[in-house]
Amino acid sequence: MFIKKILLYNFRNYINQEIELDKDINVFFGNNAQGKTNILESVYLCAFGKSFRVKKDKDLVMFNKENAFVEIYYKKEDREGKVKASIDEKKVFYINDVKQEKISNIIGKINVVMFNPDDINIIKGDSSKRRKFIDMMICSLKPNYLNLLTDYNKVLKQRNNYLKQIKIDNKKSDLLDVYDEQMAEYSEKIYNYRKYFFDKFENKLQTIHNMITKSGKEKIVIGQGHLVGIELRGAGHGQEHQPVGLDHVEGVI
Repeated sequence: MFIKKILLYNFRNYINQEIELDKDINVFFGNNAQGKTNILESVYLCAFGKSFRVKKDKDLVMFNKENAFVEIYYKKEDREGKVKASIDEKKVFYINDVKQEKISNIIGKINVVMFNPDDINIIKGDSSKRRKFIDMMICSLKPNYLNLLTDYNKVLKQRNNYLKQIKIDNKKSDLLDVYDEQMAEYSEKIYNYRKYFFDKFENKLQTIHNMITKSGKEKIVIGQGHLVGIELRGAGHGQEHQPVGLDHVEGVI
């Protein structure tokens, strides 16, 4: 996949800009505060439905302007497509000019990996940051994974609310086993998605490492203990579980 063209209208410091891209390597260079990162931000917006820099969508609109839009034209092996982000009173996305009811529908249309200086925390920070990064990558490659995370967290919310009703209203705990069975089923599927991703990643990393070292004697092994498992910190039967992996995706439901 490669991005063919970017259109920016009232986006950040761009009034009306069209950028044609090469299918191989593209380098943006210039002085500070000229808008290089803004271009990357526009691509990220149409790939994941949100900015990697700000939480308020209005911050993406040029000062003193009412609205903005971004269009990303891309090409894959078997098809071409377009994702448009329109920012007005609310944020709306279009795929090939068809309005999308859910932001999550755009996930996987444009496959990108974003790395900025703050992402060093993926390596140095706690395991939740690594899970978040991995979840974003899997969602981009396998959109059904996002639906799975959504379903897991729906059941999780219902279960935790039911626990509160047991405590406050003295309800019976009969349904806990039902919720636990559903969560176990989703957890296993999430585990399998993550395990598959890491196995593929490990093989690719091994190939690249062998090319660099030209030896083939060293074996790359990725520790998956904290990355693959579902995060259920301190959670047992009758205890509240923690949400899994959706804090980085807006408007999923």
